[in-house]
Amino acid sequence: MIRRLKPHLIEILVFALVTLLLAAGTHRRNRLWGNEIDLWTDCVAKSPTKARPYFNLGFAYINAGVYDKALAMTEKAIEIDPKFAQAYYNLGLIHQKTGDRAKAIALGKRALELDPKLHMAYYSLGAFYFENGQYPEAEEAYKKFLAVYPHFPEVHNLLAIVYSAQKQFDHAIKEFEEEIRVNPYHVLAHLNVGQTFWFEFKNREKALYHLKIALMLDPFLPNRGQIRKLVHSLERSPS
Repeated sequence: MIRRLKPHLIEILVFALVTLLLAAGTHRRNRLWGNEIDLWTDCVAKSPTKARPYFNLGFAYINAGVYDKALAMTEKAIEIDPKFAQAYYNLGLIHQKTGDRAKAIALGKRALELDPKLHMAYYSLGAFYFENGQYPEAEEAYKKFLAVYPHFPEVHNLLAIVYSAQKQFDHAIKEFEEEIRVNPYHVLAHLNVGQTFWFEFKNREKALYHLKIALMLDPFLPNRGQIRKLVHSLERSPS
């Protein structure tokens, strides 16, 4: 009963890689400005030769999920300013959203060529590479991001999943545990490390510890019933 879950371990861990891809370069606006798309459309009309209004309008369209218009506005920003690194970064996000991972990767790399300090591009490149099955490259991207932001939420968990995909489970355990040090209430990190402790190392005690924490922290945990069955099976199994 317990072993039947094993073939799905990586798929379960990959659930956490439904990532929060963050587009760069905008800030919260006062509600008095009204709708962001209307605001930046007006700015574009008033400043048609400036790249920033097109960039911000493109970002507003990304947030709205209108990717064809986001693409057009972001490309226009780059046409006006060919060295606008953040625009290349956002353009990569658009292509990732529309399924062109190879182009997303190329654009993320181009953004970093233009601005090596645009560290968030490493975060997104990690996800792009992972989705493209390029696990060593994903690992390198996340490591470069963590070298600058070692306590950034979620990234250790994502790096652990990359290690798991490469069957480097010792490294995965280390990164899951680091994520939990960063955020002791990270439900998926507890869930992921608990399953890894059991399925890969047969460490019943540590598996139970983390799986029970995950169940306690989130009553709406995905596959909660399946995880509860695993916990009950481990509790009944010999020590």
